[in-house]
Amino acid sequence: MFKKSYLVANLALIFTSAGIGTAFAQTENPSSLLDEVVVSTSKYPQKQSETAKVVTVISKEIIQKNGGKTLTELLNQQAGLTIIGSQNNLGHNQDVYLRGASGGYTVILINGSPVYDPSSPTNAFDMNLISLEMIERVEILKGGHSTLYGSDAVAGVINIITKKPENQPLHLSAGLAGGSYNTYKGNVGLAGKVHQTSYSLQYNYLTSQGFSDATQPANSTKSFDNDGIKQHNLNLFVEQQLTKKLTWKGQLLWSRYKTDLDLGAFQDEQDYTFTSKNLFWGTGLVYQFAKGKLTLNYNQNNNDRLFLNDSTFLSSTKFSEGIYKAQSNFIEAYSNIDLSNLWGLLVGVEHRWQNTDQSYLSVSAWGPYATEPLNASTAQTRLFSAYASLSTLNSQQFGLEIGGRYNNHSFYGNNFTYTFNPFVLIKQQHKVFLNVSSSFKAPSLYQLYSPYGTPNLKPEVSRTMEFGTQVFSKNKKANLRVVYFDRQVKDVITYVSITLDPWGQYVNFDQQHDNGVEIEGQWKHQKWTLSTNYTYVDGAIKTKTSAGKDTTYMNLFRRPRSSFNASVGYQALANWYVQASVRSVGKAASGPYDDPSITLGSYTTLDLYQEFHVAKKYKIFLDIKNITNQEVIDIPGFNARKRNFMFGITYQW
Repeated sequence: MFKKSYLVANLALIFTSAGIGTAFAQTENPSSLLDEVVVSTSKYPQKQSETAKVVTVISKEIIQKNGGKTLTELLNQQAGLTIIGSQNNLGHNQDVYLRGASGGYTVILINGSPVYDPSSPTNAFDMNLISLEMIERVEILKGGHSTLYGSDAVAGVINIITKKPENQPLHLSAGLAGGSYNTYKGNVGLAGKVHQTSYSLQYNYLTSQGFSDATQPANSTKSFDNDGIKQHNLNLFVEQQLTKKLTWKGQLLWSRYKTDLDLGAFQDEQDYTFTSKNLFWGTGLVYQFAKGKLTLNYNQNNNDRLFLNDSTFLSSTKFSEGIYKAQSNFIEAYSNIDLSNLWGLLVGVEHRWQNTDQSYLSVSAWGPYATEPLNASTAQTRLFSAYASLSTLNSQQFGLEIGGRYNNHSFYGNNFTYTFNPFVLIKQQHKVFLNVSSSFKAPSLYQLYSPYGTPNLKPEVSRTMEFGTQVFSKNKKANLRVVYFDRQVKDVITYVSITLDPWGQYVNFDQQHDNGVEIEGQWKHQKWTLSTNYTYVDGAIKTKTSAGKDTTYMNLFRRPRSSFNASVGYQALANWYVQASVRSVGKAASGPYDDPSITLGSYTTLDLYQEFHVAKKYKIFLDIKNITNQEVIDIPGFNARKRNFMFGITYQW
């Protein structure tokens, strides 16, 4: 399969180089749409055409034209990304798989600062806590990027940039929407700039009656109840210009939702709820000097999760309560320095520390059962890092970034990562690039301190190689990118059952090897807009059998090998926009505990969105998803949304 992917990538590269550039050069309209400025690639503003890194931008315009979707639904349509659970009941667990990598291998940033949940086994952040209505844009940086973003950036980085202040004293926005499954949501926002103070305040509310999370077996005689959700989101951003060179920034994000749960696959439950709370806040200073700038940031993230089952529905379980709390702290200082007109230097240091409180108790017909609790005073880790990166600036023909990062962890000690990213740009239209990097994932608090934990775990370390090409039209209104990627992860942390230990334990055991191809294209011509992508990914793990022999098998469970997305938009009238989107997903392998008789993936869905502007201040939208009413199964035993819709109105003043 490695050879097959390699052949596909090379054929696509040859095809792109030979013919696509000429066709794109005929595109009209001089305004630039696709060569946007991004900040995630190097921690300073940079055009996409001037970097070797593979980055996809979900712009403000795209977000505004997806008013009926959630953040994870929108992410699920991007090249290389599979979000298992995004099409299930609202509040269902969301697993982020980037280029086939396991959950927890993708760093989530909010305005450039990492957020994660140290109480979870993989550190993965709960994507349900982020509302699409609070987001300005999203930058998806693929590949190994631990040199800039530290632990967990093995498969890539998703930078969520929240709505920012408007350049006027007062800007008011509001929206109301409702749709299938008695789903209703509303949002209101204030933003503006008064003298030297800029501000943005957003509040969002969501409620849905939902449907049964678990699939009802054909032989069941009782109807499964609906599993609903209620959610609140509050986002505040403030910026103060202290002097001409010094700026202060502050941000706060508070989220809370409560959702009904079922007991598991094909198993109903009427008294089981999950409550998730998150408080993220931070502050920082930016100082501009003659040859660059200095940035200081501090943020703190507080997670609070409660699983509560005070059941009278099932006789075997009378009560259960799982409490998982965590706090993570992050402080950094970095500086961008222009060494000359052609070279720039990024240097920085950061320090992370985190802790967790956890407890679990259940009472059944067989009596009480409790796990040994974890206490924040002892269940904690620290990670210090220093990094540097040298890169070309204002590149016209050749570009290069080379960097390294030193890490010191309170448990395993030291490790080092590197990046090497050269590219060649021909006539500002054809780019050929290569990325070689290493990354790492530090053991989580759960893997170190839980009853299954092992204190001498090593970090998981990876080597990622990407090469590809990207072709732009002269006006940057169209482009096509083809990428081949190969990722190897060593010392994968795995849970194993051990005869002498009734709990089993986490160990460094396996080696993971994933590879694949991504093709992305965008085009805009007069009233038409086209965006399309295709992803093929393959992966296998090498592990040891009980006899101590090596064995290799495909383990991308629930992750389709191939997926295709396309979206076509048409500005029918000056105030009427129509967009059709298709998503086609190939088959996926069932997990080791799934029902093997159920086929995962292998479906095609069609969505239709349209919006109508009234008097410039009002917009009415209708988003119909899964028009053909396809059965979508990403997780055996759990229901996904059939045909559904959202209808709403927004106001801008």
